[in-house]
Amino acid sequence: MASTAGHPGPVSRGTYWKRRVFLLIGLLVVLTLFAYACSGSDSENAERAANVEDSASEGPAPGASLPPSIPASPSADPSASAEPSASPSGDADKDGESGGGAGAKDDSKDEGDEKSEAKNGGGSSGGDAGPKRAEDPCRVEDVVVTLSTDKTDYGSGVKPRFRLTAVNTGDQTCTVDVGDKAMQLRVTSGEDRIFSTADCVEGTAATDKQQLRRGIPHISDVNWDRKRSWTDCRGSDVDARPGTYVVTLDSDYDAGAEAQVFRLN
Repeated sequence: MASTAGHPGPVSRGTYWKRRVFLLIGLLVVLTLFAYACSGSDSENAERAANVEDSASEGPAPGASLPPSIPASPSADPSASAEPSASPSGDADKDGESGGGAGAKDDSKDEGDEKSEAKNGGGSSGGDAGPKRAEDPCRVEDVVVTLSTDKTDYGSGVKPRFRLTAVNTGDQTCTVDVGDKAMQLRVTSGEDRIFSTADCVEGTAATDKQQLRRGIPHISDVNWDRKRSWTDCRGSDVDARPGTYVVTLDSDYDAGAEAQVFRLN
């Protein structure tokens, strides 16, 4: 029997499920459109943000006006440092003082160099280069000097004899002063200076330059009369007392010359 008052009649099961499927499809379409719209707005915002960052990194546009620059301070003017000093005379005095000091240092250095050259064989020998001629002084390191006594115990009235032996170990024949001043022998007893070969010596005994060939020793003997000597050459004649004495060599060529101990009775 058909429905009345305009109401539809009962719906079949197939029609009911078709309507449900269409409704679900419609809801899915609406959700898809809504998600698409949201993602599109997010990408646009990201693109706009990237454009803003790019424009900031590129700096101001060519036509943009720049802020006025601040003028440099007058003290920063480089020409100010190039102005001459207000007291040139003071600077000149300082220069003069510094120059004088440098000259004084150079003079002292030259004097020290001369002493060093004299001890090492003099300027004519070429310093470390060694002597070139037989007349040139020997280098200190090329000469070996030994000191000895003929006895270690002397009886009453017996005069000691000291022997110096100088040997040139260099290849070149050279000159050594073996005189009593250059090869000074000193006799001491404790702190008491008893005798020196350099006291009041004159003439050839004071300076005795000998040319030394390689390996050939030069021997010098000094006989001591057992009397005291004085630097002021006083005329007193004083004999050394019995006791123990030491003889030493004082010379530029004294390396290896050991002190000798002896006794006077």
